[in-house]
Amino acid sequence: MPDAKSILFLTPVAFVQRQDEPGFQVQTLNFRTAFSFVMPQLITKGIDVTLVSLNNNVRQLGYAKEYLRHTGLETSCRACFFERKAGRGRLLPQVKQFLLNVRHLYGVLQSVNPDIVYGYNDVGTLYGVILKLFFRFRLVYDMRGDRVNEMAVQGAPRWRVSLYRFIRNRCLRKSDLVFTVSDNCKDLPPGQRHVSKYNFYNADRFFYDPEKASEVKEELGVANRFVIVYSGTEKYYQMVPQMVDFFAEFLKVCPDAWMMVNLPGEARQFPSLLKQRGISENSYGLFKLDQSELGRYQMVADLALLIREDLPLNNEAFPTKFPEYLACGVPVLISPYVFTLERMVRENNLGVIWKENENPEQLFDRILLYRDNQQMKMHCANFAREHLSWQHKATWLADVILS
Repeated sequence: MPDAKSILFLTPVAFVQRQDEPGFQVQTLNFRTAFSFVMPQLITKGIDVTLVSLNNNVRQLGYAKEYLRHTGLETSCRACFFERKAGRGRLLPQVKQFLLNVRHLYGVLQSVNPDIVYGYNDVGTLYGVILKLFFRFRLVYDMRGDRVNEMAVQGAPRWRVSLYRFIRNRCLRKSDLVFTVSDNCKDLPPGQRHVSKYNFYNADRFFYDPEKASEVKEELGVANRFVIVYSGTEKYYQMVPQMVDFFAEFLKVCPDAWMMVNLPGEARQFPSLLKQRGISENSYGLFKLDQSELGRYQMVADLALLIREDLPLNNEAFPTKFPEYLACGVPVLISPYVFTLERMVRENNLGVIWKENENPEQLFDRILLYRDNQQMKMHCANFAREHLSWQHKATWLADVILS
């Protein structure tokens, strides 16, 4: 839509959510980061931007308004944050809230009359599908990953999985442009447009500085050790037991190895699993870090762990930690089941692919090549900044949305 004059960004979850709140912290952070980088690019092209966030609680309404004030975005766009009025968890309150949200959005679209609606995830785009019955606009579906399979793996009721599958397929059929984090888009109808939009990172927060890395290594007392890092949560799909098992075996061939575990909250699984495998407290460190500190710690590592099992939700994923690791100068050990990462690592020499049934000695020999490998660290950091940073990709994404 080259003649587009206005766009509405729609997220069905809170725009700002704290780490200690239950819900969708990763989704809100990814959406907020994307919006913060892309919106200024759209403004420079003369596009009017409206932001709509649904299902906020009272505190989150305050968080969102403060974020816009703090970042200076409040003067650049129109923002509408709607409070959730109905309860959660049960079907009837969910339906009631959905209908309230449709009413809120109908009023916003009457006022704004956008040329493009950018729907975030399945539910956000579903609102766009419904409102397309009453308004004319181009619908962009930011699909993210395979939410249907994730729900099934987590044991959601069959009816709920079927409902989300219906929503996903409906969104695919009715959208004019589909973004996914994977190179592939399963079940895309013929003629529909698909573009891969990976989970990019903020290069102002994640980067590699050899001098700072040396300082932090000295600070941690690991200056001459082989450092392995894991940053993330302890959710089931992170394969925490398998990471601990791997590290225990690696210690047998590299006794001076040290594992850095960076978590957003208190460690629950790691301490007991490390103890069960007989791993000395001198061989690891557990840290509770936020985004402002994470990059400084990660850059000391020689290798990062990012392993997943063979599930559809992983096959079509693109974890944000992948570019964040690379940006900090850290090559990555991955399993081959995140297909886009496997291709990217293999084609660009960004780490090690842990092949199924591979002899551990061969795997460890390849990994040991990364000990204090400054050439490799600079290669990873440069690749990430050029190909996976918002600083390099925001303009591209704005152009794709408008094309």
